[in-house]
Amino acid sequence: MHFRGWSVVSWKSLRDPTGKPYFKFKEDAVKLATHVCINAYIQGEEPGPKILPNSEYPDWLFKLDLRAPRELEDLDPEKDGWMYWRALRKRQIEQNQRIQKLKTKFLHLQNSPSMKKK
Repeated sequence: MHFRGWSVVSWKSLRDPTGKPYFKFKEDAVKLATHVCINAYIQGEEPGPKILPNSEYPDWLFKLDLRAPRELEDLDPEKDGWMYWRALRKRQIEQNQRIQKLKTKFLHLQNSPSMKKK
């Protein structure tokens, strides 16, 4: 079965020959609170790396800006630098794509008598 060019896999096919699912969901609350569970397909009983106290991680990790990307109007070219210029370029590309889509959509009207200048 295909959906918009992508192959869709049914949940029934994600089982081994005995009928058990391939996914191994962690249900142990202590393990989830003390370890980073990063790989569902890992072989063996190793739960993953332990979560360390905050003092063990570098300071810059806690200073990362994890907010959603800001709108162009909220950015300042002097303060935000490359983020402003990237957002501006993205908006220009989107605008050009909209214009091209409109040109092709109304191409048949460009040569019509009602569109001619008098």
